[in-house]
Amino acid sequence: MIHGANLMREHLPTTARVHYVIPSAGEAPNVVPAYAKVWFYVRDSQRPATEAHCDWLLKIAEGAAMATQTTHKVMLNTGVHEYLFNRPLQEAMQKNLEVVGAAAYTEEEQAFARQIQKELGIPEAGIDRTVRKLAPGLEPLEGGSTDVSEVSRITPTVGLYLAATGKDLPGHSWAASASHGLPGAAKASVNAAKVLAMTAVDLLTEPKLLDQARADFVKGTGGKPYRSPIPAGQKPPIP
Repeated sequence: MIHGANLMREHLPTTARVHYVIPSAGEAPNVVPAYAKVWFYVRDSQRPATEAHCDWLLKIAEGAAMATQTTHKVMLNTGVHEYLFNRPLQEAMQKNLEVVGAAAYTEEEQAFARQIQKELGIPEAGIDRTVRKLAPGLEPLEGGSTDVSEVSRITPTVGLYLAATGKDLPGHSWAASASHGLPGAAKASVNAAKVLAMTAVDLLTEPKLLDQARADFVKGTGGKPYRSPIPAGQKPPIP
């Protein structure tokens, strides 16, 4: 199965990603396991492309079972769409972000960030407090996935990032964890909450903004109702 998936990689577009781990692969090197399990992530920038890659992977699974004269079972744990951005909401939130600004970090907190950056061999810039301007359009893909994208396909959605770690620290790393564990890291959450609250007030008091957000949402979805990638009736993977 994995060999087939790795042969598949060469023929995928550069936007695609196929990751895997092997939670179960047998108990002894000289015994063919009665049961084995592999867990795949399949990603791309557009949902139709992701579904095409998944269909291909399912054929590989079927072929692997035929080649080894075994049975196989497939379970789709989760699935998400690409995020549907909403320009009117982005512009409204940007105004509030520029009012609230970035969190104010102490020199001690900045020194900690620079110390970690030094340890990783990247520029010792500390925590970047620059409030970036809203880009005129979609920026290049950065990878990763979020289930918030599913919410954005059901209702107009907007979000923001505020820095709580040193600039260019890798996410999902000890460096990010150490930074988020500091008391000062909560300052970013407080400022983000203020921006969210101010944007909520705008939505409650400006009917025109609501109409604009809804119109942009309908344009982005093409008026099509949301359809979950998870098969109907599937039980959650517990534990």
